[in-house]
Parts: sequence; structure tokens; C-alpha cells
Amino acid sequence: MSTSPPSGDPYASEVPINLPANRQDPEYGSDVVVDMLAALGFDYIALTPGSSFRGIHDSLVNYGRNHRPELILCAHEEIAVALAHGYAKASGRVGGVILHDLVGIQHALMACYNASVDRAPVFVLGGSGPADPADRRYIDWLHSANTQSELMRPYSKWTDEPVTLQAVLDSMARAYRISLNAPAGPTYVSIDAGLQEAPLDGPVELPDVTLPRNCPAPPIAAPAEAVEAAADLLIAAELPLIIGGRIGIKAEATAPLVALVELLGAAYQDDRDCVCLPTAHPQNLTGGFRASAETEIRGEADVWLTIDCADVTNVTGGYARARGGGYGPGAGDTARQVIDLSLNDFTLQHWSNMGGAPSPFDVQLLADPLYGLNQLLGEVKRRAEGEAPWRQRARERAKALAGRHAALRGRQQEVLKSRWDERPISVARMIHEVYQAVKDKPWLSAMRNYRCWYEGIWQYDGAGRHMSNNGGGGVGYGPGGAVGIALAARADGRFPVAIIGDGDFTMGPAALWTAAHYKIPLLVVLHNNTSFGNDEEHQITLAKERGRPVENAWIGQRMAAPAVDYAAVARSYGAWGEGPVEDPDDLAGALARAVAEVEAGAVALVDVRTQLN
Repeated sequence: MSTSPPSGDPYASEVPINLPANRQDPEYGSDVVVDMLAALGFDYIALTPGSSFRGIHDSLVNYGRNHRPELILCAHEEIAVALAHGYAKASGRVGGVILHDLVGIQHALMACYNASVDRAPVFVLGGSGPADPADRRYIDWLHSANTQSELMRPYSKWTDEPVTLQAVLDSMARAYRISLNAPAGPTYVSIDAGLQEAPLDGPVELPDVTLPRNCPAPPIAAPAEAVEAAADLLIAAELPLIIGGRIGIKAEATAPLVALVELLGAAYQDDRDCVCLPTAHPQNLTGGFRASAETEIRGEADVWLTIDCADVTNVTGGYARARGGGYGPGAGDTARQVIDLSLNDFTLQHWSNMGGAPSPFDVQLLADPLYGLNQLLGEVKRRAEGEAPWRQRARERAKALAGRHAALRGRQQEVLKSRWDERPISVARMIHEVYQAVKDKPWLSAMRNYRCWYEGIWQYDGAGRHMSNNGGGGVGYGPGGAVGIALAARADGRFPVAIIGDGDFTMGPAALWTAAHYKIPLLVVLHNNTSFGNDEEHQITLAKERGRPVENAWIGQRMAAPAVDYAAVARSYGAWGEGPVEDPDDLAGALARAVAEVEAGAVALVDVRTQLN
């Protein structure tokens, strides 16, 4: 019997053949696992094949017919988890992934850390065992452990290794709920290979996922007295500053945020690699972290409201004196008061120092960020009734801030003009050309190089338009994360564009094959400075401090001699590729051709030879 798919375009469809006309009743443990995945609503499950879940794999194809969930094949476990992570952020749903035992998990751990720090609801199933030593082959002894989930515990909210099939189903329902409960994050359930492959010997009951005990909890509200205290500070402030963070992936955050900023006459800035307020809003003073003109407002503000910021100490300048890092007022500056609206203190920090130093706040709104934002807006609106005296001050502030906004955006455009013709291509010119190429499309900004992002050039119209980066600072998320975001974007007709560094891309280029194979349209713009640029800058900084030659900073950083042909790499994986584009005047044409390919359903990569920053 041939094990090959039918002739023609044999590997394109991944539609199972030679199955009964009607779906059959479950026969094996893995069949009811697939029923549970369907009941939980998964459309896709990412995986890199592994023998420890061969039973589930067979059931997904030959029992579930590779439909809801559909298998998404990835070349590496880190890509698979990154894909689920990106999909979760862009869809607002749980991302699903299956990992092979031990070795597969260890491949995936960096991506699991990113998802954990980024609070992405990722549901991980793992194959394990068999628990019965008599059933283990040679490779099973190598790849199994008594407490396999020990590997995943530092990276997840909850893990389980159930020992009966009914317990497996109950654990899956519980893991799904826990993963979604705020603050969201990965969960892990390991399913013994013996349970997967054994015939059913009696009835099992799928947990009812509509029951309250299996549904995510309602959003957490802030105590009324904390909301009132926050409103007191903001209304009495000479210059309130609002800083928006991870709430920016939710489109519904734009309206209440705009209303609060305008009602208070507050200055506004985005946290690093976040976009919450429209770029053109006259009170938006987001301008990057390096130029004093843009960070000046942080030193002037006397009350700060941070909304869903990952590291409040960083936002408020607490690391300004630590090895040359940070910005704004130092940790000892007590001239301003801080209101922290987040669920940061609910984050489970088993071992990592994620979240930074203890948050410096005067008022804590420990609440779901979107729900808490609406609570605070409601309280401020109530106090504004009847033309309260503070409203006149707020209007005057807003007018002054509008002037500063216009001046800031003008300076940002001047930077673009001054670097227009530079070669290698300036990052500012690249951002401009990419935005011009997609601005009339229903674009979704999947990711960008936030360390050298030039604000004010790309015009965001609010939250839900930029998905931010990996969360955990783990390079290699970019390709898989971009494909996951693009998979979610495909469902509602958005046009995904990812600006990815060459170092990040080099760690997972095979993600392009997944996108090409499953016809997931995606535009990748490679910010190719031929270097691990962040670390090259560190070497330059340290060399200056030590009085050593900065000319050597490139050694151990530059991927050159030979240069990588990234366009050829893209084409080898079935994508469209062009570049390297070295003349800035050639960039618009290359991007136009790439956009046309993506609109036709393809994956396109444009390799842009850029400067370090």
C-alpha cells in the first residue's frame, strides 16, 4: 500500500482521503482528545511532529478529518509556539500547540518564556510516556520523565499530568480556562502515549465548556475607593501624563483612552513598542526614548497614570542610573505621583525577574486594564458634570499640548528629510516607504524594530493596529509570531506587515514555509543591517567607557562575508522574495511589487539593506 498522497498537486490540500463518508464514533483515547479540542473551539493546532503524540496526530487527521482543529505544520517547536503566541494576540483567542515530550519541550522553552512574559493565552498539549515501562521503546526511555511538566512550570500558569482519560479531558477544560483568565498566559497538559493509543473501554464525558466552572472569569474590577483616589490625583494635577501599554493590542481600548486623555487635558505617550492612541492625536507626545525633546514631558508631569505597562519602574525612569539605562526621572525622584492600572501583581513569577523592580506607585488600580480604564473614565466623567472648574484648566493644557505635539511631529519629519538619501537606507526612510506602500490597505502592524523606531512617520489610528514584539526579549520570535498574527489576520481580511531584523529572522526562516504552504498572506520587510545591532551598540558603548577602539565593535556581531541572500532563502521556502534593496529610491518599487503579491495571497519578503539605527 502506498503511503503517498494522491497525484496532481499532492501535498497542497492536506485533506484526508479514504475515510468513511460520515464521521465515526470515537474508538481511541486520542479520538476524544480531538473531540475536546473541537469543543473548546480551536480552529488550528500548531505542531512539529513527534512520536509521543502520534495517537493525537492520527486522530486529528483520520478521525477529526483535519478540520477544526486543522494542523499547522512548523519546522521547529520554537516556531510552533511563537505562531500560537502571535495568533493569540491578533485573534483574542487561545493559541493551540502540541509539543513532543522532553526534547520538543526543550526546543520550545524560549518561545514559551516569551508567551508567558507577554501574557499570551497559549494552550500547550504534550505527549509523554508511556507511563507503563513495559510499553516503552528505546526512544521512549530517552524522551520520557517522571515529572515532564517540571520543564514547563517556570513558563506557564498551570500544568498537569493526568493519569486517566477522563482526567485528561477535565484537565484540558481547566487549562483552557486558566490560560484565558487574566492575566492570561500559557498552560500545559501532558497526555500519556498509552492513554492516547488505548481503545476506549467505556464511556467518557466531555466537560461542558459552557458551564461557569469551565468558562473564564469575568474581568477584575478595581475597588471604588482606589478609583476615587486615582481620580483625585489626576484632576488636581498640574500636568497629568498617561502612558499606555499592552492594552494597545485591543482595538476597544482606543475610545475610552481618547476620552480620558481629552477630558483630563493630559499628555499622552505610548510605552515601549506599544500603540494605544492615534499618532495624530494632538495630545500624543510619543516620540521615542532617546531624544530629550521627546522625553522632556516625563520630567514635567507631576501625576502619571500607567495603564497595563509591563515594567512600571522602567516607565517611570527607575533604571536611569543603572549602567546607563532608562530615561526620565531617576528612582529617587519623588516629585511626581504614580497611579498603576494593571494586573502586574497577579503575574506568577516563579523564578524570573520579569516585570522588573517593585512598581513605584502611590495609587494601585489592581484591575483588568480595559475594565479599570472604563471605571476610571466613568468616575472622571461624573466629576466633570456641570462644567467643573478643573475642566477649564484641562482645556488650556490640551491646547498647549497640541502645540507641543505639532512641534514634535515637525521635528520627526525633519529627521526623515535629513536622512532621506542615506545609504545604507536609513531606518526612518524604510518606515516611511513601508507605510506609504500599505497605508491604503487594512493593514495590521505585526511587529517592528522598536529599539530604532522613528515615531510620527507611521500613522497609527489607535489600539488594535500593532501587535508588539515578543514580550520576553527572546530573539527568534519574529518569523513564527508574524505567521501566527497573519493567520489571525487572514480570517478578517487584514493585511499583515512585519518589519523583522535580520538576526531575528535568521533564527526561524522556515516559518515562511508554513505561511506559504497554508496560503497565509504576509508581507515581511527585512530590516537588514547585517548585524546583531543591539549588541553591536552595547560593544560600542562599552568600548567608549573603557577607552578602547570602537572600530572593533562589529566583530562577533556582523553576518557578512558572505552576505546572506535572504530573498533566495524566502524563495526556497515558497515565498516571493526581492533584494537586497540598497538604493533608497528603489525601495518604493520593490514594496509595491511585494504588496501586489500579498494581495494575491502570497507570502512576500523584501530585504532592505539598512543602517544600524
